Amino acid sequence: MRIPSSIIKAALVTIVVALIALVVFLFTRQDAPENGEAGTDVAPKSAKSRAHSPRPSAGTPGATRKSPGRDEVLQQEPGVTVVAKSERKDLMIAISVRARNELKGLRERYQTEFDSPEARKEFSDTLRNVTDPQERERLLQERTTAMRIARDKADAQKGFPGRAREKRLIALMQVQNLWRMNSFVARNENLKTEADQFDDRLAEWAASEEGMSDEDFHESFNALRHTLNELRVRNQAAVPGRP
Repeated sequence: MRIPSSIIKAALVTIVVALIALVVFLFTRQDAPENGEAGTDVAPKSAKSRAHSPRPSAGTPGATRKSPGRDEVLQQEPGVTVVAKSERKDLMIAISVRARNELKGLRERYQTEFDSPEARKEFSDTLRNVTDPQERERLLQERTTAMRIARDKADAQKGFPGRAREKRLIALMQVQNLWRMNSFVARNENLKTEADQFDDRLAEWAASEEGMSDEDFHESFNALRHTLNELRVRNQAAVPGRP
């Protein structure tokens, strides 16, 4: 049976059209630009998200904070607030008075029989009535030895924590004097900037001293005192008439 010529012609036309379409498709695919070349609008998703990420607000960690003025309350670190400059005098006085009162109570708790005003007055009256110099010297030596033994016993009762606390309180009592002496240095225009910096350091130290170990406490306090002594020496050297 012979196939009609019309069917053969239709089949050939279909094949030719299919070949032409295949060639056009392949040619178009070769001319298309690849991802990442110039002229494309393709970008990694993560890069776009970074480009449009919002800037941190002032209240978020890592945000740039505006430097506060000297008379504002400065937040140095979580839980440590430095008092405003205008209120620091009262702060230094309060710290020194509180330390003095606590030290007085601590010493009264462990005072010996020689520390009361009555005991001191009684010994003075006794010594006043002794006219022999050698006898007076003997009484003084006996009392000195007895007082040393009694105080050693009291120190043993305090233990290490009590003695450490006593040393800490003695340092805190000097805070007011450090602030006061620095206020005199600040009157010197040539040293005012350094005196203001010392005032800030002292305020920061006073605000954070409770969280310090005894070693850090005394080391930082001695550093402050050393800095102030240097400022005072320079201030005195600048006064006219001084060598």
